[in-house]
Amino acid sequence: MTEITAGDIVECVDDTPSRPESQIMPDLGALYIVTNVRALQDGKSVRLKELTPSCWRGGVCACNQCGWDAGRFRKVYRPDGELIASFLCDVPEDVSEDVSEDTPEFV
Repeated sequence: MTEITAGDIVECVDDTPSRPESQIMPDLGALYIVTNVRALQDGKSVRLKELTPSCWRGGVCACNQCGWDAGRFRKVYRPDGELIASFLCDVPEDVSEDVSEDTPEFV
């Protein structure tokens, strides 16, 4: 299995709460961006950009020590700056002259 690191896009493969304080859970099949990975005694904990986990102290996590087990996720994609740059291109200024609002694509 590929190591999950900060910046990775992951898919939730297990949304079953395993602890009584787990009130906020990722949705099965949903995609998330990992913001932080922390080593624990028995694995790794991940924080997600889109969700704030429940805290062992109660309520929504404010201690920044809570997260979800990395085993709940599978890595989908890690954005690569070079790949993204390869999709970008300069568009000549005269292209807009070839396309008008009457062009079938705009109708």
